[in-house]
Amino acid sequence: MKKISMYLFCIICFLLILSMNSCTNGKRSNEKILVGVVAPLSGPNAHYGEILKNGFDLAFSKDSLYGLKYEDSKFESNSSISAINKLISVDKVKIVLGEVSSDNTLAIAPIAEKNKVILFSTIASTDKLQYAGEYIFRNIPRNKIQGITAAEFIINKLNIKSVAVFGQNSEYGVNITSSFKEHFVNLGGEIKFEGSFLEGNKDFRTQLIKIKESGARALFIPGNENEPAIILKQAKELNLNIPIMGGDGSSTDNLIKMAGNSSEGFYCTNVLVDKSLDFYVKYRDEFFKKYNKEPGAYDAYAYEGAMIILEALKNVGNDADKVKEYLYTHTFKSMTGDLKFDKDGEVNRLWGVYQILNGKFVEVK
Repeated sequence: MKKISMYLFCIICFLLILSMNSCTNGKRSNEKILVGVVAPLSGPNAHYGEILKNGFDLAFSKDSLYGLKYEDSKFESNSSISAINKLISVDKVKIVLGEVSSDNTLAIAPIAEKNKVILFSTIASTDKLQYAGEYIFRNIPRNKIQGITAAEFIINKLNIKSVAVFGQNSEYGVNITSSFKEHFVNLGGEIKFEGSFLEGNKDFRTQLIKIKESGARALFIPGNENEPAIILKQAKELNLNIPIMGGDGSSTDNLIKMAGNSSEGFYCTNVLVDKSLDFYVKYRDEFFKKYNKEPGAYDAYAYEGAMIILEALKNVGNDADKVKEYLYTHTFKSMTGDLKFDKDGEVNRLWGVYQILNGKFVEVK
């Protein structure tokens, strides 16, 4: 009798263990495969995080198997480092999307590379990222090309050969400024004034008066959206009536809101989008339906980057080395046609020039 009771007890225990395993496996099968995101979700630059989030969320909403784990970078290097360390060590992600600024992306790239985690940026444009490592990718062209584009536009399209350069003192601003100056001078142009500003500066009147007195016939102000918006307003107050051009960091609807009518006529470089492509048309319709507004160029590139990552995940699984190999060896649909990454995780793309007309960015052909 005791033997039978013991036998029944063992069977019951075995069935209970099977039941527990089944429940556990069922739970695991319902869990999403997470992709990390490091982006500014708070603070004065949270608008850039919103741009990324709109594109990433739209792409990932297409497949319930995958999800996004956001960490707030606050647009700061230290916070970006904390964010990626948490995503890698705690959340165990194999892929991270982000960050926005060149400085912050350069700060987290070595961490991704050391841990063999894919880092994919859709905005950071510093030239230095080109050699950051084999796990580092981006779908945006480099600043060197952006600086050249701006110089050629001012010389060849605006027919202006004297310029003032007043850029942000950051990796992004210094990088573009260096490329712009070199190419502008090589084209026969003259730099009449050169200066820089810091993030958070709010009064640029002294520098703008000097620029006005220099006789420069155009002003180049590569920086993020906040300071250039103030510069545009103060330039108008001082009747500085010369063409003003910025970099892609200023190419946001938020700049138009902040600068108001002072932004009218402002030029800036930004990534190109072919709105005739089926890939873009379908995306635009989905974006408008979800957010009830037209997408900007960086909204589009965030979506494009997320779709590239999703394609890789679906084909090779959540394995960083396999995803890396897939990215290097395949061609992807994009906002400008077929897109392929080179040996440095870079793309062969050009920059475009846009102008604010009637409160909207319009590509200058």
